[in-house]
Amino acid sequence: MVILHREGRVLLQLRDSDPDVYAAGMWGIFGGHVEAGESPEEAARREIEEELGLRLPAPLDLFVRRVDDGRERFIYAAPLEAPLAELTLREGQGMALLSRDQVERLAVVPVHSEVLRAFFEAQHPGESIASA
Repeated sequence: MVILHREGRVLLQLRDSDPDVYAAGMWGIFGGHVEAGESPEEAARREIEEELGLRLPAPLDLFVRRVDDGRERFIYAAPLEAPLAELTLREGQGMALLSRDQVERLAVVPVHSEVLRAFFEAQHPGESIASA
């Protein structure tokens, strides 16, 4: 996954509403799975290009590496330098650049919600949501 961020906001995807899609209809971080022969970072850059038409420079900043339900997850962070109008949403039903307060009010994929909370805290340690 890649947390794309700009000016205290993060770019999230509104996942498809198809019930066969994991976390259907929820908001989440862009990303996907590592394919054979890829490093996690290569997979993250490929997924962002596939999902948004955005090429991210290497290297990416590894924000956190964690294991959930036996699955290893690599979450990177990268500044979003392209205007939203230049991005092409190729997966999901929408996207938005959202503040911490806005993210807290949305239905976010639970694992992503935890990661985003940690990301916002790392950006502004000790700041409460009300003052964000």
